[in-house]
Amino acid sequence: MDIGYFKKFSNKVGKVTTLIVIMVILFCSFTMSQYFLKIKLEETKVNVNTIVENFDKDKNNISDIIDKYPIYNSIIQVCDTSEDITISKEQFTKKIDYGNLTIEDLHNALEPYKVSVLNGNSISGIIKLSEVKGDVMIIGEPLKDENEKVVGAIFALKFTKEFNTVLIGLNTVLSISMIFILISIMTPFYLILKKTFEKIRNMTEMVIDMSKGDYSVRFEKDENEQLDKLSRALNELAIRLEQTVNQSKLLEQTRRDYVANVSHELKTPVTSIRAMAEILKDGSLVDKVDKDKYYSMILRESIRLESLIKDMLELSKLQSGKESLEKTKVRLNETLLQVIDEFKIMSEDLDIELIIDIDFDDLPEVNTNINRIAQVLVILIDNAFKYTANNGSVTLKVLKEEDYIKVSVCDTGVGVEEEDIPFIFDRFYQADKSHSSEGTGIGLSIAWEIMKNLGENIYYESNDTYQSIFNFTIHYN
Repeated sequence: MDIGYFKKFSNKVGKVTTLIVIMVILFCSFTMSQYFLKIKLEETKVNVNTIVENFDKDKNNISDIIDKYPIYNSIIQVCDTSEDITISKEQFTKKIDYGNLTIEDLHNALEPYKVSVLNGNSISGIIKLSEVKGDVMIIGEPLKDENEKVVGAIFALKFTKEFNTVLIGLNTVLSISMIFILISIMTPFYLILKKTFEKIRNMTEMVIDMSKGDYSVRFEKDENEQLDKLSRALNELAIRLEQTVNQSKLLEQTRRDYVANVSHELKTPVTSIRAMAEILKDGSLVDKVDKDKYYSMILRESIRLESLIKDMLELSKLQSGKESLEKTKVRLNETLLQVIDEFKIMSEDLDIELIIDIDFDDLPEVNTNINRIAQVLVILIDNAFKYTANNGSVTLKVLKEEDYIKVSVCDTGVGVEEEDIPFIFDRFYQADKSHSSEGTGIGLSIAWEIMKNLGENIYYESNDTYQSIFNFTIHYN
């Protein structure tokens, strides 16, 4: 929203407001003029009534009464019942220009009102005379004798153009006042509108920047409630879009790393199997012992390849959320003993001490999927054995906490570099560090996904006693 649009909008508002002010001025001018003329009409009527009241006292001196109670800037005409309307008295306090108006014109003009007034009716109003520009105020009152008999009529005519100077003054004051009010209203309105449009323009630029991929822009808090809601909504939108874009980039990078890691992991066994198969096929090996050795190598690599594919499929299933992990109330005693028995033989073969720190009699019931817990235990203990040298030790601990038990697998192996700790549960972490040890490098990722789907925590730590400690929780409920 550029400044040109703001100017166009301001011009439209200004024109509409000016038109409204002009209409208000015209309406007020007309209303005030009519009100003012009404007041003057009432004043003249009061003066005429004064003459009528005094006529009852001295009926033979109507001219003296009119002189005694003058109606300034007016034409006074009197008639009686025996004659047509005649000019009994003309009163001027100053010379007034009545155009081409003659006595005959007045006679003709008042003729329609004569019968009504001589019948005892009072008239007052504003009429038009063809020979006079503008309106004429007319007041007619009957003249009565002591028996309340109508003996005549008195008419007073006042030309409204005599009030033009006053009306022009009133209208001028009104116009100036309305213009001043218009300026007083429009100035702060213009400033507020300009400020508002400036904020809207900034918001528009913010949206344009977001459409170009820049989600770092933010809008400051506004004192206007509606604009503040809009600014907060735009800021929230920018944050969510930024997060979405970052997640998309991370997901894309993860996908590329995953493809690269899978390709790397598959390449080694496939290449080995192909090389040994080619050697066996060309018949260069005659000795049965050598052939059996190559067959054993092919079998071992095939098993490794199968294990890798199986682990990848399971990890994908866990990550997709399609794997439903049902929980039941169980005791861990039997499962722990089975896993311990499996690794006792390995510990003897590798000359690594397996230490069990568990009070089996004090283990409570837990709410979990026992098969998946066994799988996680196998992954963590197997991982500990792989990275622990001869004469080292692997310790399995179970501690009771308030809401859960904490299972810990500790080893005195090589540990994890501090910069690598955030990535130990990523796929192929082991493969990224070294390919010298056996394994697919997906085990820790599977363990992490299992615990996440069970609603539990799994995390890594180390201390002065153990190089690596993998902990996970199992809640009672």
